[in-house]
Amino acid sequence: MAIVTAATVGDGVFALPFVFQQAGWLLCLAYLAVLGAIVISAHLVYFRTLEKVGEKKRLLGLARRYFGEGGFWIGFAAIVIGLLLTLVAYLILGSEFIRLGFPGAPSWLPLTAFWLFIAAIMLMNDSRVIELEIVGILCTSIVIGLIFFTAFPNAGFDGAPIVNWANAFLPFGAVLFSIAGWTSIEPAYESKKGFRVRAGVSRQKFSPWIALASGTAFAALLYTMFSAGVLGTASHITPDTISGLGDWPAWKRDIVAALGLLAVATVAMPISREIKNALEKDLKWNKVWSRALIIFFPIVCVLAGLNNFLVVVGIVGGVFLSTQYLLIVSVGRRVLSLSLAQKIALDIVAGVFALAAIYQIVSFIVQ
Repeated sequence: MAIVTAATVGDGVFALPFVFQQAGWLLCLAYLAVLGAIVISAHLVYFRTLEKVGEKKRLLGLARRYFGEGGFWIGFAAIVIGLLLTLVAYLILGSEFIRLGFPGAPSWLPLTAFWLFIAAIMLMNDSRVIELEIVGILCTSIVIGLIFFTAFPNAGFDGAPIVNWANAFLPFGAVLFSIAGWTSIEPAYESKKGFRVRAGVSRQKFSPWIALASGTAFAALLYTMFSAGVLGTASHITPDTISGLGDWPAWKRDIVAALGLLAVATVAMPISREIKNALEKDLKWNKVWSRALIIFFPIVCVLAGLNNFLVVVGIVGGVFLSTQYLLIVSVGRRVLSLSLAQKIALDIVAGVFALAAIYQIVSFIVQ
C-alpha cells in the first residue's frame, strides 16, 4: 500500500481544484472513483502478468515479445515522451512556487531560476533517488494536509457546481495524471516476493488487490481533501492552483511555496533517471545527448508556448498515460488465462483508454 501511494501521490494534485470548479465536484468525485477502479484493475492485471512470466521481462520487454517492434516503440514513445512532458509540467509548477514566495520578482526570473535549479539536480549522481523521491512525496503530503486542515471551517465544495456537463470530459486527463501509479507495480511485486507471511497463514491467500486498491484509494482521499481545502479558501482558482493563492496569509504562502518547491525539485530527479535509463540502456544514447534532451526539452516547450499546466497535465494523462495503460491491459490479455467475462471487461477498459487518448488529441488540436 505504501509503495502504491508513494508512486501515485504527486504534483498532479495542483490541477484538480480548477478541474473541480470547472466540471463540478460530484462529477470529479465520480471520475476519481471510476478511473480509480479502472486503474486498480489494470494494476492487478500487470501484477498478475509479472507473476505469470516470472519477472523475466517487464512492460517494454513484454510489449516487444507479444506485439513485435511496433509494440515496443509505441510503449517506449508513450513512456519517454510522457515523462519528458511531465518535466514540462513540473517546470511550470516550480516557477509558480517561486513566484508565490517572491511575488515581486520579474516575470522571467522564476522560470529561469527553477530551470537552472532542476538542471543542476538532474546532473547530480542519482544514487539517492529513492530517498529524494520519499522527501518529495512527504513534502506534497504535508502541503495537502496544511491546506486542508487550515481551511476549516471553510473546507468544502461550495465554490464549485455539482455538475457542469459543458466540461464533462475536462477531468479525464488531470484525474488520470494524478491517480496513475503503474510504475509502483514492479517494486510492489518485488516486495511481495520477499513478503514473510505470519505463521499459519498460507502464502496463496495473499491478495495483492487489497494493497493496490488501498494505496490508490488513499491517494484519491488526499486529492479530495486538497481540492476541498483550496476551493474553501482561495478566492481565485487557477489551472495550476498556486498562482491563485496570492491573497493567503504570508506565512501560509511561504510554507506552501517552500515545501512545494522542494517536492517538485526532488520528484523531478527520479523522472529524469527513468528517461536516462530508457535512452541510454534501450537506445544506447551517450550521456551527453540524453542529459541535453532532459535539460533543454522542458524549457524549449515552455518558451514555445506550451506553458499551461492544465493543458500539459491533460496531454500527459489523456494521451501518454492512457497509451501506457492500454499497453498494460493488452499485454495482460495475451499473457493471462482469462474467462470470457474477464476478457470482455479488459476490452472495455482498453476501449476507455483508447477513446480517451483520441479525444485528448482531437481536443488539443481543436483548442
